[in-house]
Amino acid sequence: MFEGEPLLFNGWQLFCTVNHYRIVADAIVNARTLLAPFFYRRSVIVGPQKCGKSPWGAGMLLFEAVGPSLFAGWATGSEIYRCSDHGCGCGWEYEYLPGEAMGAPRRKSLLGILAFAEDQTQNVYEPLQTMIHSGPLAEFVKVREGFIRTPNRGMILPMTAAAKSKLGKPLTGALGDESGLYTSANRVLDTWQTIRRGVAGMQGRTIELTNPWDPMENSAAQQAFESRRPDIFRYYRKPPTDLDYRKKRERQQIHVHVYADSPWVDTKSAIDPEADELVETDPTQAERFFGNRLVQGLGSFMTDELWTSCTTIDEPTGPICLGFDGSKSGDWTAIRAETRDGLRFTPTYGPDARPTIWNPAEWNGRIPKGEVVAAVAELFDRYEVERFYADQDPIWGTQIEEWALKHGEETVIPFPTRVIQRMYFALDRYLNDLVERTTTHVECAITRTHALNARKVAKPGDKYILGKPSEHQKIDALMADVLAHEAASDARASGWHVDTGPAYIRLRR
Repeated sequence: MFEGEPLLFNGWQLFCTVNHYRIVADAIVNARTLLAPFFYRRSVIVGPQKCGKSPWGAGMLLFEAVGPSLFAGWATGSEIYRCSDHGCGCGWEYEYLPGEAMGAPRRKSLLGILAFAEDQTQNVYEPLQTMIHSGPLAEFVKVREGFIRTPNRGMILPMTAAAKSKLGKPLTGALGDESGLYTSANRVLDTWQTIRRGVAGMQGRTIELTNPWDPMENSAAQQAFESRRPDIFRYYRKPPTDLDYRKKRERQQIHVHVYADSPWVDTKSAIDPEADELVETDPTQAERFFGNRLVQGLGSFMTDELWTSCTTIDEPTGPICLGFDGSKSGDWTAIRAETRDGLRFTPTYGPDARPTIWNPAEWNGRIPKGEVVAAVAELFDRYEVERFYADQDPIWGTQIEEWALKHGEETVIPFPTRVIQRMYFALDRYLNDLVERTTTHVECAITRTHALNARKVAKPGDKYILGKPSEHQKIDALMADVLAHEAASDARASGWHVDTGPAYIRLRR
């Protein structure tokens, strides 16, 4: 639509570009550490359909191919970058200001574009070719059959999971288009991870572009957003949680919000009518691709909107109740807490203030029992614990009995999560209290993920318990959260009333 016009990044495009190339304050030039100056190792961009992800990705690839994409030191003043010094005849020059980060092109750039299927690579590859043909890059960047030739023997290669022969190439950078579709089931996740390892070995960086993913598929995009790594730049403009996509007026408000940083999109004449039509046949798809929402599948226990609406920045104080869900190896083990006034949170323990959630994959495939025991001891030492509901699991039965002997059987109480009636009423109360906002939580990314993973498993008598949709999608932190809330609710019913006086938190011994 805008062929022949200069590509000017603005809105989210400019914001993401600046962050992707953010330089650490003490960066130095070293030919052997090309990656070290950058604050972020890779970027993941989530956006609705037609918000400009593909043109932006094409522009970023071209910049990596022929632009000053490497850190070249800090300017002292009067330094000039000239395109003509690097084979480009456009005549562009830039004089650096003192203190600015200077850039230099790579000696050789070999870049890959990965997509789920071959025709999908055209999402980025077509605007890439148009940008080359429509400007001065055509003088020294050549579009060939199946690849793009860049200066100094470089290339830009479209790739798919089927193109195994290309995976061994020493890529200096890569772009994954629609990484929300890269899963273990279709094996594209494995391909993308192989590419990323190769890029890392060449001290390069990667970018992922995607629409919101299906939370049940554990895609590359989902893994990136749920990772605790601080060196991943994530951009996702979520719509307001209090708007209902099923209602036309609110759906239009959602579109205005999620496309606000894409001023070239006319939501009224382009997005609204397309979404209105799609809602009639596939409302989930419409909400995901145009409403920019992570939409839970049928049978979901928790919605993203409900969880987010109950998040607070309040600090937990005062006496607490605890919930414990334990396992041996396959599942996770977690302890959650709730204060007397209904604030739920993940406690921490130990000298490194580790969260009380244990993933066996981080502990040689088994839950570290010693760590869990130490954490419980520290929590009882630090807080005034009113009640501690522990999942009545045979694996932890002996340990729960020891806790009860030490802290009192009226405090440490086994909870039969496998008894349908008892568990159903606990889940029902938990969900209703979130809806009524009588309980809130401090954000915990792991608990949030486990809550969104959980699915209702129907049981006789119009009741349900919780299950996980697949083996890799855990729900243990949510189960601990439910038990903590049940313990706190039962305690309040027995006279554990909200106290407005000073906080009662024991000091460490």
